[in-house]
Amino acid sequence: MSSSPADLHAWCFDHGRAHVFAASTTPWCSAAWVGFVAASADQALEAKQAAYGDAQFFDQLSGDHQLEVIEICAARAEKPSEPEM
Repeated sequence: MSSSPADLHAWCFDHGRAHVFAASTTPWCSAAWVGFVAASADQALEAKQAAYGDAQFFDQLSGDHQLEVIEICAARAEKPSEPEM
């Protein structure tokens, strides 16, 4: 799947892989994902690596990072009509 620079790139800690959400659409995944400001999937993966290291799944995150991901998901749930960026 090709993406445009306006798409939202995210890492999903439930699915253990990257997601790309098309620009101006509601993200289709309701699991524990974190979006990154990135122009490409490669840049998003680099940002994920810098922020969360080698963790692929939620249970591989440190306690602090687990709490951070939970808070990001909760904030997103409170404002479903606003795109994350």
